[in-house]
Amino acid sequence: MTPETYFTQAFVQSVMQQKHPKKGMVVHSVSPFAIDNSASILVTLTSATSDKSIGHFGLLVHWQEDGQDKTRKMVMKIKPHGREISSMLNGLAQMCQEPLAQVYPAFMALTGFQHTHMREIEVYQKLSDPILPEIYGCYADHENECYLFLMEYFEHVDLLNSVMKVNEWSDIHIRSALSQIAKFHATFMLQKPALDRQYWSDTQSPDYMQRLSPLWEALLTHAHRHFPGLYTKPRTAFLQHAISKIPEYQKELQAMPMTLVHNDMNPRNACFKGSRFCLYDWELSTFHVPQYDVVEFLCFVLDEDRYALRKEYLEYYRKELNQAAPLF
Repeated sequence: MTPETYFTQAFVQSVMQQKHPKKGMVVHSVSPFAIDNSASILVTLTSATSDKSIGHFGLLVHWQEDGQDKTRKMVMKIKPHGREISSMLNGLAQMCQEPLAQVYPAFMALTGFQHTHMREIEVYQKLSDPILPEIYGCYADHENECYLFLMEYFEHVDLLNSVMKVNEWSDIHIRSALSQIAKFHATFMLQKPALDRQYWSDTQSPDYMQRLSPLWEALLTHAHRHFPGLYTKPRTAFLQHAISKIPEYQKELQAMPMTLVHNDMNPRNACFKGSRFCLYDWELSTFHVPQYDVVEFLCFVLDEDRYALRKEYLEYYRKELNQAAPLF
């Protein structure tokens, strides 16, 4: 199917009505407009190998909701099946030298991408939290492998796609983001999210991490060989030691409280709507210790001049989390 198939008034109305079954939805018009897809790395890479129309599409929608006229710019995100993403990544691995090219195929369905087509839809369909973007409807057709949702179009927001402009992340922005993600983490530490766990079958665990040890070793060998300035001999030896200690580290991790984490929390997937921190692109979400998101986030927003502040920000987050969920 072409994207135009999903731009009809009838289809958009059915998706929106399913989201709000008790409201009367009548879509009067749907007008496509061009938007930039470059920030979505997985979609961009997979679109080159898929025969389906996937990506982000802008739609100006005029509709009536319980008799009230509304107009919104929306984004329809048409997602590839996770299997296609896994296959695309395997193709990239085959371009690499051994041992990665040889090792990767055995683990291609276990690297967290196999269920990306449904993880984001599950989060948007079943969870409600201020940190999530506004969602107008979700659609999953397993028979035809079509997965999409309608979300808000970000206009008049701050720090959108700012991964290359981290100097714009002020102390106020960083602390606000940490405070708001702490509340999200706390919510799903105290109550398990009602998500279909079949789409999180590859969540990290002691057995899972140990099983993938050959892949971790192959990735490390590849990194050391091609990026010796970053993966120096001492650093590579340190990481090799960490791989050998997976059972011990996992035992310690499993004793800690877990929550739903974004698992890709960086300025490419975040913005501020006024004072409200917004995280989108939840397709890689998983269950892990809450500090997992925080460490990744700080790695991106703390440039060389501010890297020494990482412990201060970690402690700030810990206090915010403890206030919302007194476990730390």
